[in-house]
Amino acid sequence: MQELIKYGKKIVNVGLVHSHFGNVSKRVGDRMLISTTGSMLDELEGQIVSVPIDPATPDELDVIASTEVNVHRAIYKHTSALAILHGHSKYAVALSMLCEADGLIVPEDSESLYILHEIPVVSGGVGSEELALNAAKALRDHKAVIARGHGTFARGATVDEAFVILSSVEHACMVKYLVDAARAGFLKARIK
Repeated sequence: MQELIKYGKKIVNVGLVHSHFGNVSKRVGDRMLISTTGSMLDELEGQIVSVPIDPATPDELDVIASTEVNVHRAIYKHTSALAILHGHSKYAVALSMLCEADGLIVPEDSESLYILHEIPVVSGGVGSEELALNAAKALRDHKAVIARGHGTFARGATVDEAFVILSSVEHACMVKYLVDAARAGFLKARIK
C-alpha cells in the first residue's frame, strides 16, 4: 500500500495527472489494491481499497473503488501486469485526440522508441466495458495504451516499472507533438 501512496505522489509531482484524476493499482494474488474513486493521488493515505480481480466475486468495496476498476480488472486478467498506473498527462491526451481511434503513436526519439516501440490509442468511455476490453487487448503486446481523449494506462511487473512507462509515454508524446508542430511550421515557411 505504501508503494502506491509513494507513486501517487510522484505522478502528481511530475505532472502526469491533475487534481482528482487518475488511479493506481497493484495486484496481490487474486485481489488488487486500488485507489478509491475521486481520491487525489498525492493524498492516498486511507484512500486505497482491496477488491477481487474476478468480478464474479464482487466486494462491498467495489462501490468506492476507482471508476476504472473494471479496466484494471480486465488488464490483470488478460496480461502479465502486476501494477497499473493511469494518468491524464497533457501531451498524451492531446496526441490521442489528433490520432485516429484504434491508431498507433510511434515515438520520434530513440529512447522512447526503444522503451515503448509504439503506443496504441484505444476507444471507450471512462470505466466502460469497451475501454476495459480494448485496453486489455492492446496491453497484451504493449507496455502502455492511451484511451482517446482520456489518458494513459501503463502496466508493469512493479509499480516502479509502471511509473517509468507512464513517464515515458508522456515524454514520447511531448517530443512527437513538438517535432510534428515544427515540421508543420517548416513546411508552411517553405511553401511561401
